[in-house]
Amino acid sequence: MPSSPVPLPVVLVTSNGVGMGHLTRQLTLALSAPEALDPVIFSLSGALPTVRTAVAAGRLPELRGVRTEYCPSRRSGWLPKGGPARRLREVHPAYGWERYFGERVRALVAETGARLVLFDGVVPYAGLRAARRALPATAFVWMRRGMWRAGVGADWLEHSDLFDLVVEPGDFAAAGDVGLTAGRRDATRVAPISIADAITTHDRAAARAALGLDPDRPALLLTPGTGALEDVGSPVRVALEVLRERAPDWQVAVTSPALATHGVGAGDEGVVLLTDTYPLARSLAAFDAAVSAAGYNSVHELLGARVPTVLVPGQSLGTDDQPGRAATLEGEGACLTVQPDDAAGMRAAMERLLDPSTAAGLRDACSDLPAPTGGAEAARLLVDLAGRSGTPPGLAEAGPWGPPTWRRALPDPRTPVSWPAADGQVTHGRRGRRPLRLTEELPAHRVGEDPLEHLVEGASPEYRGARAEIARWIYR
Repeated sequence: MPSSPVPLPVVLVTSNGVGMGHLTRQLTLALSAPEALDPVIFSLSGALPTVRTAVAAGRLPELRGVRTEYCPSRRSGWLPKGGPARRLREVHPAYGWERYFGERVRALVAETGARLVLFDGVVPYAGLRAARRALPATAFVWMRRGMWRAGVGADWLEHSDLFDLVVEPGDFAAAGDVGLTAGRRDATRVAPISIADAITTHDRAAARAALGLDPDRPALLLTPGTGALEDVGSPVRVALEVLRERAPDWQVAVTSPALATHGVGAGDEGVVLLTDTYPLARSLAAFDAAVSAAGYNSVHELLGARVPTVLVPGQSLGTDDQPGRAATLEGEGACLTVQPDDAAGMRAAMERLLDPSTAAGLRDACSDLPAPTGGAEAARLLVDLAGRSGTPPGLAEAGPWGPPTWRRALPDPRTPVSWPAADGQVTHGRRGRRPLRLTEELPAHRVGEDPLEHLVEGASPEYRGARAEIARWIYR
């Protein structure tokens, strides 16, 4: 891959979602051009602490040195703990957030000198669009995954022209795409993207050792998703019952990431609970079969690793057409599919999955799927575009930051905080206010309940000052 003498600074922005799909795709991109790009991951995902913990623990050494910054989404900010202010914020969660988000993007571009901003998400937020208009010399890219549910998203697609480039990651199930993006000609399409293509993967023995599995017994992976929007535990429990009845010699591992709410496997002595294993794509050779949600990452990691899989598509996941993805791949012989509420169907699918001839047929079909090289392909596009973009204005030139004086004086329902002093120390204000921290540190697994403004590693004093002012859009 061609590169400039000095890596080009870029900001990779991800929306929040209900899992780690957007974030993992951008990590893949960050790892795909290490000599040519200097990426900063700017994420609204509450899973960012999981990534930073994996890097610190040595489970993701490829990402060491890549800087990150967390930004609360419009629905994950720190609300007042009670009273009418909390209710008002629940009804109007985006109060001041779009301006806040737009200034966060602009300030990070100014701090890092980024030549390009890439947004991976479904909705190009108003704040992002405002940042785009304020940075005409900086390239903006929309990574827009396909497989949208039919008829959804026309309003969002109207913003496509704001971007210098739209990149669509390939999908193993692209033949079944009936969404509004499928017939458009405004995107540059690349191969499917999987983090497994950008990291070193384990062989079977190393994978089982890393996950704490018996090296000799067959292993089933249950990865039901987070359960944030719907019940994912019921079909998984049926799968467990069938396995224990028909194949008691098999061992079972259940993923339970920090964002998960399903609780499957907790307290079960017969289950290995995978709570701290990101990225699991490194160790998929450990498994003989899987039952999984049908999200983009899960499908491209599991089927890309040729793991015989039963897909259980989510039904309430915004734009993502998981039922269409699962049905298309089942039609191609690459997986089995069961609807979440079909207990009898799950029993039948598990019995088929345990049949060696069925499992072999699934592996063979998966071997015909396209190689997930889209991360490297997209990185080449970014290198070319960033290399032709200008240097953005600095923090002083791009300011002033935060709401105007008249706006700050108005009463409003934002989260009351005690503002940090100029030296970064927390000041303690009136009773009922929580201290606001400006910090380069994140908690190990979850962002937590206390307000914080997370700063990119190595933040300058000028950036810290600008960020304290920007925070006034959503705190008082």
